[in-house]
Amino acid sequence: NDLSNIATGSQNKIIMENPYKYDPLGSEILRVLDNNGTIIIKGSWNNPSMKNIEKIAADKGFTLSEKNVISSKGYSQSNGKPIQNETITEYKFIRK
Repeated sequence: NDLSNIATGSQNKIIMENPYKYDPLGSEILRVLDNNGTIIIKGSWNNPSMKNIEKIAADKGFTLSEKNVISSKGYSQSNGKPIQNETITEYKFIRK
């Protein structure tokens, strides 16, 4: 995803819905996020992009402020089909 048109540090909050084959804490995301910014990431446990997300976020200077299990109703896979799991996890990370 091309974020080159977004100014460095200009985003106070970034929300990602079930990122797949995409690094939700990649360098471009971190570049555009404000120094005290928040990243909200929602995804299912079997999404490879979500594996070890808490540890990865901590290693990149984020604190987990909220973790909620929510209904997957209304969320889709990248192929457009509904997510198979009944729930997904929502993580809210704040940059330290």
